[in-house]
Amino acid sequence: MRIDRLLTLASLAAAMTACESGDINLAPTNIDNSTGGGGGNGGSSNPCGAYTTPSGQVRRGSFDGENCRYDSTFSSASNPVTGDLDIPLIDGVHIFEDVLMIGRDVSSGTAPAEGEGPVLTIAAGATLAFNDESDYLVINRGSRIIAEGRPDAPITFTSVTDAVLGTVGPEDVQQWGGIVINGNGITNNCTDEQRASNDCHVLSEGRPVHYGGNDNEESSGILRYVVVKHTGSEVAPDDELNGITFNAVGSGTVVSHLQVYSTYDDGIEFFGGAVNVDHFVALYVKDDSIDFSDGYVGTIDTALIIQPELDGNRCIEGDNIGDTRAASGVPLDTEPMTKPTIRNMTCIIGNGDMNTHDPAEGPTLRRGPQMTLVDSIIYGAYADDIDSNNECFEIDEDGVTDLFAQQGLTSVRNTLIVCELAVQTNHLPNGDTLEEWFLGANPSTNGADYSFNVGNVIIQRPDVSANANLAILDLFYTRPDLVDADGNPLTMTPESDRLGAVTRENDWTIGWTYGLHEENRGQPLWFEAP
Repeated sequence: MRIDRLLTLASLAAAMTACESGDINLAPTNIDNSTGGGGGNGGSSNPCGAYTTPSGQVRRGSFDGENCRYDSTFSSASNPVTGDLDIPLIDGVHIFEDVLMIGRDVSSGTAPAEGEGPVLTIAAGATLAFNDESDYLVINRGSRIIAEGRPDAPITFTSVTDAVLGTVGPEDVQQWGGIVINGNGITNNCTDEQRASNDCHVLSEGRPVHYGGNDNEESSGILRYVVVKHTGSEVAPDDELNGITFNAVGSGTVVSHLQVYSTYDDGIEFFGGAVNVDHFVALYVKDDSIDFSDGYVGTIDTALIIQPELDGNRCIEGDNIGDTRAASGVPLDTEPMTKPTIRNMTCIIGNGDMNTHDPAEGPTLRRGPQMTLVDSIIYGAYADDIDSNNECFEIDEDGVTDLFAQQGLTSVRNTLIVCELAVQTNHLPNGDTLEEWFLGANPSTNGADYSFNVGNVIIQRPDVSANANLAILDLFYTRPDLVDADGNPLTMTPESDRLGAVTRENDWTIGWTYGLHEENRGQPLWFEAP
């Protein structure tokens, strides 16, 4: 008895010492209690995700017979995942009760390069739900996310109120934070000297983590057939997150068939970097569906944007530098310049001018960016509040953004605008109107050549009673034979195989998106006929 008791006390002391060192956590979620391969829900097997710390400790979620739960001893902002983590497909939901932080943050010295951090791998069809408004997912520099969904098995990131409790409304937002991916790409928030000396560490939105570097070709992983829902909570004081924030993410990252649904802040936002996105859906975003700044130079190819009926802002908001830096005197033309390309976008603008953020609008460029827009539709004719459906294309008169447009560094080709106020009434630095510029006047009123803008068409929005005659969109599909408000054929020659994002003949949204199709949504689209 005495010897046994001494041995027990010695073992407990050793365990507590190891726990204090951070190698062992006695919480149940960190004990690997699986008796099998962890690949299913049956028997005594624990199928939950697990990773091994550098010291060899296995940390695994706890299984309640249906769902997997991961508490702060598994991951938090101060307790990041430090080994490769696989999230398998289970019948239930993976529930995270704190921040899922992949890899360590570095705020000084040399940040981890691509491949030096852990990898988060998520099985096709898996659902990850975050328990609290302050919870979110962070992929730090050097780490990667491999989220390879399929059309019949998308990967979903959402809230517990949505995936478990079922209490969330279709357009409810701020149920959890969102996703932040921090890359080693280039941002004009750092100087050439900082990038050359590996000393570029820009503070991200959310709790303090950092991004930036000198590698615009880096990979932060794969997002394919991924749906992100009900995001935008304030995870730090006065700091709401987006659906996904791409912080200086490189072009080696694959982002294809991505949806953001019901977000409070922006849908996707790019702070520098060169990541490309194709087949993107933004549905019910209260702020900007696409937002870019700080030297972003990627391409967004094929984007369907449907604003909320009564509470949306801009389809695109583009800056070269942010408002805080501009207010502090940073030049609007700070290099490297922001210059993305947007192709085959359909932007459906909602009603209202008393929205959460600002009035419903189309693309807006301000604070010095450049942009190329091609083969797109900006459509305001579904809105029935004609007084507030305005500014479907806007370029600020700030002496930089408008000058870039005048010089052809910003251009628009084969794009159709159907709105009450199609283009903002501002003038370019030489006095020409934005409408002359958009329509490619040569010569313009003041003798300029805008023929770099080619094939564009403006239809001033007709009265509501005439909307039925405006054969441009069929729901969100581009009609095969375009007809203007007077019933005349409208001939446009897109550079790609179509104008806008989606046609009925090639509906890439079927099967994996949420909210668009009757078989998988909580409410009809607001412009559908009853």
